[in-house]
Amino acid sequence: MQRFSIALACAAVMVGAATACNPTSLKPGFCHSDKDCPSGKICTAKLRCDTPNDASADSPEVEVGDAADAVDGRDARDAEIMLRCPLSISCADGGYDGGAGVCDEDAGRCVECKDDSHCTRDRNAPICETQVCRPCKTDAECPDPKICMTDGHCAPSDEVMYVEFKSTGTGCGTADGSSANPFCTANEAVSRLASGRDVIVIRGPVNGPMAFTMGVPAVVLGRPNTLSEAGQIATGVGAGIVVSTGVVVLRDLEVRNGGSVGSRGIVASGSSTQLTLSNVRVNLGMGLGIQADTAATLTMRGCTVENNAGSTSGGVGGGGMLLDGASFDIQNTSVTNNGPGMDLMGNVWGGIRISNPVAGSKMNLVTVKDNKQVGISCSGMVSGTGVLATNNVGGVEITNAACGFSSCGTVVTTTCGSQL
Repeated sequence: MQRFSIALACAAVMVGAATACNPTSLKPGFCHSDKDCPSGKICTAKLRCDTPNDASADSPEVEVGDAADAVDGRDARDAEIMLRCPLSISCADGGYDGGAGVCDEDAGRCVECKDDSHCTRDRNAPICETQVCRPCKTDAECPDPKICMTDGHCAPSDEVMYVEFKSTGTGCGTADGSSANPFCTANEAVSRLASGRDVIVIRGPVNGPMAFTMGVPAVVLGRPNTLSEAGQIATGVGAGIVVSTGVVVLRDLEVRNGGSVGSRGIVASGSSTQLTLSNVRVNLGMGLGIQADTAATLTMRGCTVENNAGSTSGGVGGGGMLLDGASFDIQNTSVTNNGPGMDLMGNVWGGIRISNPVAGSKMNLVTVKDNKQVGISCSGMVSGTGVLATNNVGGVEITNAACGFSSCGTVVTTTCGSQL
């Protein structure tokens, strides 16, 4: 229409004045080509001089000049962009925070994702929620094998090894750790840990031990077998799980069936050891539930330590937990019906014995009840908040004033919050 208007203007001049028409005599702001425009402006498809705006090809604002947008096929003469993104490809050239995006047709704007299939740029943010990719939070959010890792990514099948007991041993020699052909013993999987293959699934009851000595980071979790038996490690007369180096996470797992007072459920030792227990239950019947030694770091969340019996006449062993020179952070955990236990110094306790506590170690929302006395025994100051020590046989809830905190179960009552 603009070119037609100019043509009519030229015709009028020729008839009325019989003079030559100059087609370049344009009103300010109009143009035939870029050379008709001042420096820094271009001639748009509507024959107007305007400033290029290439900040985002898919901005809901009117945009002219798309010279840098080769991806969506536009050039310096493209028309003004509509307010709605018509296709997903329109958002692929930096439409969402400088990265690829998809078009939300209803809203007419570019978004990061509309479903999980769009969350492929960041391995640790595979879940689409409110059109933004985020880390996974639960196993159920992930596709098979449905394992959400601590860094937020969903473990693929080739990252996972399976262990399942086979009564006949058939196929154990050729097992490859896949879901269809699992290893028969826990240490078979441990020996094959490597970067990119660092998840072990214990399916149903499996005989221990598990010994982590190579320093390869690992995640071990329990899953039920076809008989609906929970993932379990059977301890026997030795130690069920020993971590002497590296970063190891145990979750959704049971450790049980100690064979003697000297049995150990879980042992952490070594200055480079960082052991995290999440939703782990230690129930040996006979032996010491959890032991963390000098310089190791122990973190516990939502765990249960129960029914770990010992004998003061049967030598060192038994009891719920022995923390000797280890750093620890224990929260939302229950320690019940354990003991008696005895350490190398002859100290007797039922629930928790803390020797040589490390500065910064703490307990929060921990229930210690129904153990043989003493409920909690300390050799130094410990940070304890929301600790409920009660009904420990003999009435001794916390011994050694050096523990430094009161319990909801004593005469001095503090606010404990919710307890397990």
